[in-house]
Amino acid sequence: MLRIAGGVYHVDDSRTVVRASLRGRLKRTDSRIVSVGDLVELERAGDEMRIVRLRARSGALSRHGVSKRREQVIVANVDQVAVVVSVTAPDPDFLMVDRLLALAALSGIDAFLVVNKTDLAEPVPGDGLEQYAALGVETLRTSVESRAGLEALSGRLAGRITVLSGQSGVGKSSLLNALVPELDLRVGEISERRGRGRHTTVASALYRYPGGGYVADTPGLQYLALWELDPAELSGGFVEIAAMSDACRFADCRHRVEPDCAVRAAVEDGTIARRRLESYLRLLDEAEKGR
Repeated sequence: MLRIAGGVYHVDDSRTVVRASLRGRLKRTDSRIVSVGDLVELERAGDEMRIVRLRARSGALSRHGVSKRREQVIVANVDQVAVVVSVTAPDPDFLMVDRLLALAALSGIDAFLVVNKTDLAEPVPGDGLEQYAALGVETLRTSVESRAGLEALSGRLAGRITVLSGQSGVGKSSLLNALVPELDLRVGEISERRGRGRHTTVASALYRYPGGGYVADTPGLQYLALWELDPAELSGGFVEIAAMSDACRFADCRHRVEPDCAVRAAVEDGTIARRRLESYLRLLDEAEKGR
């Protein structure tokens, strides 16, 4: 499934893009909502093509819907997530980066960081972005204006199904336009009052990538609540917290106020960034309230 617009489902059948509708029986027999990235089966009904079956998913990038009552699949069957952040305009939203990296890790999806708009500012030691490389997160630095890093990014995308995700205004659509000019995706400007990007991509969509595979442009995220998150498994989304947890006195330590917490001790001595523990604790609160 490449995209969904106005009740029309655009499906890549390897030869061309087919416009299809959703068969009523599928709506009654499958509670899942057909999403971008899904593998589907088609049948012809007169002059129309209809989706008759939704195949099993793997590597779905999901979140709570705004009402928090059901799963919202951002893109299904994903191989990797490119978490895009800009050095400035807008400033990095580290909580969003932490959430996306945690979401990818807990979903079993590879993730890497794209630090965009490097032409606007020089790297600043201690700005927080270098901490991700220290955690083993592959980091690419890019600029659409100077084209720095675009060749490396292109090589990372080729042959895979990749979701570019991040806050509004970081340049996801601009990067895709630079790599695949014929896409001609709409690009917005940064709000001077809020310093945040305006939404230009309004729905997820998959595009064929010239080097093979697909790339997904997603709406800029201002809200991301992880779907059906088990509090006991959350530390798996924070590699340094998971590694230190074994040294805590209690096996089920949540790293809040428990005595002899090795994670909090590591924060105090600078081994673990305080901001990362704060991100973990905010997600933990949400996970516990959602159960």
